[in-house]
Amino acid sequence: MRWLIVGHGKITANFIEAARGLGHEIVAVGGRDLKRASIFANKNGIEKSGEDLLFLSEGVDAAYIATPHTEHCNGARTLLEKGVPVLCEKPLAVNHREVEKMLNAAKESNTFLMEAMWTRHLPIYEEVIGSIRKGLIGEPKLVDASLGFNAPYNHESRLWNPKLAGGSLLDVGIYPLTLADLIYQNTPESFFSLAELSPEGVDAHVAITLQYANSALATLRSAINLSLTNGAIIVGESGSIEIPYFWCAQKAFIKQGSEQTEILRPHDINGFEYQILEMDRCLSEGLIQSPKVSWECSLSMIQLMDSIRSQIGVSYQADDEENNGV
Repeated sequence: MRWLIVGHGKITANFIEAARGLGHEIVAVGGRDLKRASIFANKNGIEKSGEDLLFLSEGVDAAYIATPHTEHCNGARTLLEKGVPVLCEKPLAVNHREVEKMLNAAKESNTFLMEAMWTRHLPIYEEVIGSIRKGLIGEPKLVDASLGFNAPYNHESRLWNPKLAGGSLLDVGIYPLTLADLIYQNTPESFFSLAELSPEGVDAHVAITLQYANSALATLRSAINLSLTNGAIIVGESGSIEIPYFWCAQKAFIKQGSEQTEILRPHDINGFEYQILEMDRCLSEGLIQSPKVSWECSLSMIQLMDSIRSQIGVSYQADDEENNGV
């Protein structure tokens, strides 16, 4: 496939490595900073660069959007309305209203759209979920996961700037929430969250407890001001599964009493390849959404994060626009 990349941050290096490793081409890069986009294109051997997404999308098979969260909705809608299939970084947008706009654009143009939640595609989770279905740990009753790093405070940076929908929840908190969703495959019945807020009002550190069906629990944490343990454990009635670096996992440990079994599923390239393969598969079959990351799944996740933000008191400009009917 021939790809347009929208955005030129650090994460795009992983995407380029995976796409080229699969034999795909990166033919254009778009960004608001024309100089940075040009430098990025030259550095990575990309033919075209610029700001006009409609021009850059000529002749491409798909687009990968990796801009700040606040630019996902408009960028995706521009491309979807032209009929360009879109793989858009997580979170799909800032709030549920923006996600709905993106889904409507995909429906109206009959064009593929998928949230780039790469964790859902990792081969290790086929093993983890398969082990749970076989009853190796009994019924899961607790998912405990955290993901956090200590980023230098800079109120103008993407992570800390409320104008760019900064904070830990949308950036990394979505990963432990996704893990709980993968294991329980259901929306929580209730939740309670607490947060440490920055001076500008974004969530620096969030702790969330969620209750699912049959009184199963998830205790999840995310941070951009703390280096957390960055691991996960799934505890069942008769065993547990430990997953180091769960968001990019290549191995897991199943514990049953005193016995421990290691499962290894190393990445073929860097882990990003599986979502690219899934999109390629869906397009070849004429699908406009992926069963692995369905539109319903993305909408449900953003609605949950909207509710968590409401509880901890974090709001963004996009929320104000929604409340004002924009």
